[in-house]
Amino acid sequence: MSNVDPRPLPCLITGATGFIGSRLLERLDAQGRQQAYVAMARSEAAAAALKAQGRQAVVADLLSPGQAARALQGCDAVIHLAHGHRGPEATRRLVEAAVAQKVKRFVHISTMSVHGPAPGPEAAHEDTATIGRYDNDYSDSKAEQEEIVQAAIDRGDLRAVILRPTVVYGLGGHFEQQVIQQARAGEVTLFDGGRGVCNAVFVDDVCAAIEAALVRDEALGQAMFINGDRSVTWGEFIRSFAMMVEPPPRFTDLSSAEARRYWAEHPPEPVGGIATRVLRKLKRLGGWKPPVAPWPPLGRVLRETFPISFANDKAKRLLDWAPRVDFEQGVALTRDWLRAGGHLGR
Repeated sequence: MSNVDPRPLPCLITGATGFIGSRLLERLDAQGRQQAYVAMARSEAAAAALKAQGRQAVVADLLSPGQAARALQGCDAVIHLAHGHRGPEATRRLVEAAVAQKVKRFVHISTMSVHGPAPGPEAAHEDTATIGRYDNDYSDSKAEQEEIVQAAIDRGDLRAVILRPTVVYGLGGHFEQQVIQQARAGEVTLFDGGRGVCNAVFVDDVCAAIEAALVRDEALGQAMFINGDRSVTWGEFIRSFAMMVEPPPRFTDLSSAEARRYWAEHPPEPVGGIATRVLRKLKRLGGWKPPVAPWPPLGRVLRETFPISFANDKAKRLLDWAPRVDFEQGVALTRDWLRAGGHLGR
């Protein structure tokens, strides 16, 4: 058996300090692969912290001219995890630099949200799912980014794989942290009894799919969901993490219909461009506070009343991958992680 690593080396990882990126680095380090990647950071301080851990790191802002090309110097591949308020522009510059430098593989981490916050049953499988615009900042931004990568694939300019993770949780993920924060405050809310579909996938299974996408030629040019084998309800998800907190919180059931009516009459303020964001920040510095809504954010309402489960057959076939951590195991692993970090007490 050959000891030659088939993965393109080294690999630039954007979003390396985020939730999935941080866990990916931990896994690569555990494999003794610190020299196989370059972690991209937005600041000198973040890069210094990475280097102090024995990692290769480069400072770059994808929105600044020439910095994507500089970050890619000497790299054969890209794992693009980063996302920001100007995500499409950043992705376009990174793709252009990757094409110019003829990288061997580009793994773009998209999301199930490219099919909108409330997709129809046709979106459950990749061959019938479509990408559009939904008047939703996150979904629309990620949809545009995926289209940029797909256009480069279609032109024959880029050897790329597009992964669409679903609800990524575990070991410090945003979704369980939000539940635990509510639980520590004493009250946890559910919508419609928690009947909405939660397409939960453990973070390590997402990382394994990313690693497979670096080497599987069968996946080139393809987009696929990365999801667990069994969808749970949002009630199962929320209660599993909320009940880790001592003392246990109380649960309050909310009506999604009433919440939707409220948000229809009081539309959320759009994120806006740079000028809008700066003005909003100046207003807050001047003492202005946005009014407190009587309902959770619309994004959470839509997320926790999600209507469909996503298939993972395509990823299994093309990546020779399968999720190894079921929901019960993921909850147990996350409980241990949270306890070790002291995150469960009030």
